[in-house]
Amino acid sequence: MKDLGVKIIGENTTGQLGEPFTTYVHDFRELVKITKADGGLFVLTGTGVSDQDKQYAEQTRMRVWGEEELRYYEALVDAIGEYAKYEIIHSFGIETSEEKTIHNILALHIHQPYSWSDADLFLFTITPAKLLSICTVLRKARGYADAYQRILRKERLRGVSKFVTQENALLPPNIIVHFGEKVTWDPVKLPDRDVNGRPITLAKKDYELVVLKIPMEYASLELIDGQHRLYGFIRTESATRESFNLVVLGIAGLSFERRRDTFIAINDKARRVDANLVAYLKYAEDEGKCQEDPELMAIKIVYELSKTTPFKSRIRLFDVGDQKITLKGFSGYDLRGLLARRGLLRRYYPNESKAYIGALRLYFSVLKDLFEEQWQDPEKYIIFTNSTLPTKSLHKKQGFQACP
Repeated sequence: MKDLGVKIIGENTTGQLGEPFTTYVHDFRELVKITKADGGLFVLTGTGVSDQDKQYAEQTRMRVWGEEELRYYEALVDAIGEYAKYEIIHSFGIETSEEKTIHNILALHIHQPYSWSDADLFLFTITPAKLLSICTVLRKARGYADAYQRILRKERLRGVSKFVTQENALLPPNIIVHFGEKVTWDPVKLPDRDVNGRPITLAKKDYELVVLKIPMEYASLELIDGQHRLYGFIRTESATRESFNLVVLGIAGLSFERRRDTFIAINDKARRVDANLVAYLKYAEDEGKCQEDPELMAIKIVYELSKTTPFKSRIRLFDVGDQKITLKGFSGYDLRGLLARRGLLRRYYPNESKAYIGALRLYFSVLKDLFEEQWQDPEKYIIFTNSTLPTKSLHKKQGFQACP
């Protein structure tokens, strides 16, 4: 990342560690100091990385990637190439020299005509080059609790790249961003005469001109919608990225919930959103809410099952990965039926996620032991696919209700 003046060194370890994790971190920190690097990346695959270990390493500018983080960044780099560097650098808490500048631009400041609407809307233009370097995208696949975006699709990026490089290309303004706390604006007096000296009579005056002041640092803006349209420019000529005028709608003052709901409202009707992402957006940690809603309980159970045997790292929770079992499929109709008011799980176990998870782990561990070959080959057999969950008729035949 020489163009940004950032130096990060890395180390990769596969399999079990021969020494305590803290020893590895301490030695690696010394190497970071000796090389005068801005940060260190410790990639640890083949074994679990606890949150406590990650927090210990992150006390300085060191980051630990396990298999999930590695899979995410591999997918991100595969999709957007060198532009992944901005997100990676930001994850280390490193600031670059270019982040100290402020981009000033005229914008139209609009309010919706509702007394309860406290959001500020801004219509402005900006080049893809600038937007690519300062927009953060909260993707569920990254593991952020408050994220709602899906991973980028390369085939869609190619389509946008081809389109915007055509002569007289016109890209409609559906790029929507949310302003970070450092973005500010100052009103500009509306003119009362045009360049020819003629008076200007405006039909409405519920808007104003402002000067937007956007810090050129990563995460100044959060991309709510239009990530494929923006990242489609990564494969264009630099002159196109530097000169194309993107029309952007900026929003300030939205809570996370409203940003998420805005994304869902736009995408639910406009185009198909990844089914896993939709399911994950419904995830609720609150046990009380899950006990009242079989769908929420099913999603929570599958999420927790993905963390441990026999399903550890074998359930696709997001739109990244090639696992045969998916969050959407596993938490679907059959499991919700078992958790319904008259469902078998609800009948024989307390209505709590811990009890249900224990029963399902026991049930599927037995299946795995009895059908090891079939379990390991989901391409050939259905036992380790979304079809694994037995129907009610199979429950009785296999004694499912008798599991302790």
